[in-house]
Order: sequence, then C-alpha cells, then structure tokens
Amino acid sequence: MARGWNIIWLIALFLVACAGTAPNVLHVQAGPGGLSSKKEEINDRWLARKVSFGEVSIRALDLGSSMEAQVILQNNSSRDVVFEYRFIWYDAAGFEISSMTAWIPSGLSGKEARGYRSTVPSPNAVSFKCMVRNLQPLTDTGS
Repeated sequence: MARGWNIIWLIALFLVACAGTAPNVLHVQAGPGGLSSKKEEINDRWLARKVSFGEVSIRALDLGSSMEAQVILQNNSSRDVVFEYRFIWYDAAGFEISSMTAWIPSGLSGKEARGYRSTVPSPNAVSFKCMVRNLQPLTDTGS
C-alpha cells in the first residue's frame, strides 16, 4: 500500500512541475496616443501569486517615429523571486516584428517593484506582449 501512495505522490509532483511551463502574459495595445488596452493572461497561478503586472507606460522617442514601453513587475512575496521575461512586438496585422525574443533572466527582492523596458523594433508596431515565466534551466545544445 505504501508503494502505491509513493507512485501517486510522484505522479502528482510531476504534474505540478509540468503545469507551470506556460508564461504569464500581459497583452498591450498601444499607438501614437499611448496605451489603448491591456489584458492579462495567467497561465501559471503559482508565479502569479509571486509576481504581478503593474502599471504600463508608453512614451514616444525620436519625434514620434519610435516608442518605448515600460511594464512594472511587482514581487508580492517577502522572499526574493527569480524569473525570466521578454517583450514581443506586433504590427497592425498581428505579425511579430520583434528583433530579439530571447528570455532574459531577472529577479526581484521581497516586495520590490521595478520597471522593465523595451523599445519598439519598428515604427509599424501597434502592440506588444510582456511575458514572464519561471526561470528555466539551460539546455545542452550538444556542441
């Protein structure tokens, strides 16, 4: 009987570990006038309890031909938390125009809030996603 409980426990642990692989996403529609809409997509409840999306700021650069976005990320816990984030920019047709979409490791101290920024890679950008996920281990490329 104890062996059966061990197997059930291992399966439950595996399912919990796999459940948090999808990132939490903040969808933002922006334009020359600034922020139009904002929508959160929470895929990892455990991470959402620790890190939340805050205020979004948009500002024009270079006489309005470019934009910069800033998203405040807030650590809701009293402990340090590490995560990865990235910004992906889209044009009016919904096509990705980001020049770099790599995940960037970061962290926040207990109860800390910090702004994370991204500059639009093209003047055609009208929206972006700020994505946050748990820190992922590096994979060996075999080279």
